Amino acid sequence: MNKPLIVRKKKSEPLLSSEVLQALFENGKSELSIHFLRWKLWKQWPEFVGPTISQNSEPVSYYRGTLYVWVKNSAWMQQLVFMREPMRDAINSKLQKNYVREIRLTMDRRSVPSDPDSAFQLKQSIQSLMSQGGDESDEGSGEAY
Repeated sequence: MNKPLIVRKKKSEPLLSSEVLQALFENGKSELSIHFLRWKLWKQWPEFVGPTISQNSEPVSYYRGTLYVWVKNSAWMQQLVFMREPMRDAINSKLQKNYVREIRLTMDRRSVPSDPDSAFQLKQSIQSLMSQGGDESDEGSGEAY
């Protein structure tokens, strides 16, 4: 009886650190992934919604699945009311996850709610990651950089 040959594939080349970080942030399991997705959406807004819409709107806040989008004037507000669903679907498709559940439009940037704990949680997450890879001799200083 012949045993089947096991063919092993060559080991792939090592990944670049930027590729590892991007995969870590995009997988949704990292504490920083939500902030990374938000940053990616802000940075690539024209690619998500197209050049015309991006010239007349911009994302201003994200809180618990709701994306708040500032709109230039009332004419664009009316136009985008009918485009919220396709915009949401395009964003979620490009991010490859159900990141945005609802889009709310505003012409007043100050009326957008913000997550009061967001900055604090981000700071804690960064400090946590830094302390995991940090030098043990700095542990007693009580300061995080």
